[in-house]
Amino acid sequence: MLIDINSIKIWVETFGNKKGRPIILIAGAMAPLVFWDKEFCKRLADDGCFVIRFDNRDIGFSTHFEPCRPNSATLLPYTIDNMVEDAAGILDYFKIQKAVIAGHSLGATIAQLFAVKYPHRTEKLFLLASPIIAKGKNQYIETDEQTKRQLWDVLLSNKMYPDYENGKDEFFRVWNYLNGSYELDESMAAEYTKRLYETEHIEPAWNHTKVQENIRDIYDELNALPINIHFIYGETDYLSANLASIQILVNSLQNADLEILSGAGHLFFNCTLWETILKIFVKRIKM
Repeated sequence: MLIDINSIKIWVETFGNKKGRPIILIAGAMAPLVFWDKEFCKRLADDGCFVIRFDNRDIGFSTHFEPCRPNSATLLPYTIDNMVEDAAGILDYFKIQKAVIAGHSLGATIAQLFAVKYPHRTEKLFLLASPIIAKGKNQYIETDEQTKRQLWDVLLSNKMYPDYENGKDEFFRVWNYLNGSYELDESMAAEYTKRLYETEHIEPAWNHTKVQENIRDIYDELNALPINIHFIYGETDYLSANLASIQILVNSLQNADLEILSGAGHLFFNCTLWETILKIFVKRIKM
């Protein structure tokens, strides 16, 4: 359903009883809400959660904005703080005072910024494939140049054809690479990719990329949170950060733990992988 939040419209879907433990799922850049597997959401609801997944602004069925393309006169039409407020507005809409906050990639950045701004509204944090925005005095490990070059060669090889029939193989090649060693579930990948073609002008996610620039260091605030922070990171994910650096961050935070998805990359187009993630959520939510 479409709801009015912060003078825009946000597409929201829910699972479970509204009296259940609330959990809001925040997707990443250029990621519609179907990133969060429907069976995963249903199973969380069966376990007593009230699950909210939604299309971020500028994706899916939510309000879109003029893209801030390179070398264009268009200014970035919103900030990442606006995206944080969208999540807060959704909780307000459902009259939820406190929730489990979960995010993937850009969504994990939004989740962290939400938690440090609204600690009283954050029950727990789940951060999947998270970029590192909490730097502090840690010395993180750079991903080697060959790995970075291989990653970006694959990402930039997508010709982004304007129609699904020509474009699906381009996207599937990227999804397969980002899936790590897990077999690509083509039905999952097709649902996700068709949603992109249904709702988007096919091009890079300029605005979602731009909002991630120059984010302040929140290390001290994150470390001071009196909540459990659960990182979930793929063994072969080099897009947001890398596993070695995530381990350094987790080890330095007082209330953080890390679940490593063996063989996984940045994306999760695989039923077995979602089953593993579900077990992590169910176990940690009950802690």
